[in-house]
Amino acid sequence: MLKDEVQDPISLCVIDDIRSVVEGLTAISWTDYGISLRGTSSNGSDGLELVARVKPDLVITDIRMPKMDGLTMLRHLLETNHHCKVILISGYADFEYAQQAVHLGAYEFVVKPFTEEELLGVVLRAKAQILEERSRLQNHHLMETKLRESMPVLRQEYLSMLVHHRTPWEHASERWDFLGIDLERQGFTVMLIEIDKFREQVAELSIREIELIRFSLQNIVEETIRPYSKCVVIRAKNNRFLALLNESDIGDATLIAESCCRNIEKYTKYTVSIGVSGTVGQIHQLPDAYREAERALAYHIFSEGNAAIGIGDLPETGSQSPLSLERKDELLLALRTGNGDRAVELLGSISSQLQGLASPPHPDYLLSLYDELAASVIRALYELAPFAEIQPLIARYQSMRGTTGMPLSRLEQQLSQLCREGACVVGSNTLSESQKIIYRSLEFIQSRLGEEVTLTECAAHVHLSVSYYSSLFKKVTGMTVTQYVNQERIRLAKTLLVEGRSVQEVSVAVGYEERRYFSEMFKRITGMTPTEFRSDYYPDSTEEAESTKS
Repeated sequence: MLKDEVQDPISLCVIDDIRSVVEGLTAISWTDYGISLRGTSSNGSDGLELVARVKPDLVITDIRMPKMDGLTMLRHLLETNHHCKVILISGYADFEYAQQAVHLGAYEFVVKPFTEEELLGVVLRAKAQILEERSRLQNHHLMETKLRESMPVLRQEYLSMLVHHRTPWEHASERWDFLGIDLERQGFTVMLIEIDKFREQVAELSIREIELIRFSLQNIVEETIRPYSKCVVIRAKNNRFLALLNESDIGDATLIAESCCRNIEKYTKYTVSIGVSGTVGQIHQLPDAYREAERALAYHIFSEGNAAIGIGDLPETGSQSPLSLERKDELLLALRTGNGDRAVELLGSISSQLQGLASPPHPDYLLSLYDELAASVIRALYELAPFAEIQPLIARYQSMRGTTGMPLSRLEQQLSQLCREGACVVGSNTLSESQKIIYRSLEFIQSRLGEEVTLTECAAHVHLSVSYYSSLFKKVTGMTVTQYVNQERIRLAKTLLVEGRSVQEVSVAVGYEERRYFSEMFKRITGMTPTEFRSDYYPDSTEEAESTKS
């Protein structure tokens, strides 16, 4: 018989009251078969003590012995749940007795007299089964270890699912208990925590360094909250953490969030902005709390970070009153003339208009206006300058705009830089002197749409004679000054009408003293009267037909 390759030893004990049998069994070179002989005994009672002490994988024992026979010893082994394999040695007279022992749990029996090869065959089969069971057990332990190691990730994924998907407690309870989530099952507040300017500050760091920073910040948040409330802090996307905490004695979770801000600033070189929800009672309400925390966090665009804002701190908001970018066209004209200083000045004017409101607009609405403005600037620059020169400027802005949590002041700074540098590229590449002159005059006209503007004033503004200016204007724009003025006035009139102003108010605002003349010009350019145009937006308008009021 071929001997097995060397493996982790299988431990063996031999128990028999016949000395020659014990000597014969101990004479076998067990180590050659990956088996370690750990001890022998001459009776069942001592043998049971030996097994209890050594805890072997395999026992070879006679079925009949003094003090305690093999069958009694087998019963004791089964009672103590020792999972060793027992091979019984029996004579022909004990054959039925040995079969009964196998039914009780013995691995196998060998009938005397037997050869070494016969016994080895049974032992090696038992060894193979022991190794298979050991492998299964090791795999089971490995899976348990991996499960324990994966618990933080599993908890994070599960809690992330709970705050994004409405889940009733009867569906959540089983996994909640399995994952060992250390929170009370009702009364929750959500904090959404964002690291301020994180992307810029870690741009030169390695992944390992970034992960260490995130770990330390998360740890500070957990240690700050726990004296006040049970909590779980998990990673969220876009350099954010999400803290889920139970109600505390403090009551206002915003105070706890402010402590988090102070401790992170104190112990690290970073700061965080935190949005805090109200309290919800049940698990299925967590998505509502998450949306509140997200909304509160959005209001940090008005701050420089390092602060906590609770949902109760936000202004009351109904529907958003429409806001228009009144000087956007002037800004685009400044870009066309390559006048970066003027573009930045106009951008500042637009920003002052948007931020000077008595009640600040919703952050998402405000950001959409800035995105609309930036999109117009980018489109104009693509049209005016060589792609290879303008693309790096645009890519840099878009990269910075993609940074979450950017305060409004930083966004304005980046857009101003794009306008200034973009205008410089436009001015140095695409504009002839005649174009620059006419575009400067367009800015002048745009600033006077609500007033009477004459050809002489336009020519004088750019220091040209009336005849040369008129010819140059037509060459550059493709239309006369009068046509351009009327076109721009009607464009502005459309905006004012959509905002809900009366036809008479709009007529005066765009520089037409006579309403009838304004209506005629509007229809000539748009194909409809001002009232007809507005009725497309306000079908229930009660204003009288144009003909009856002109």
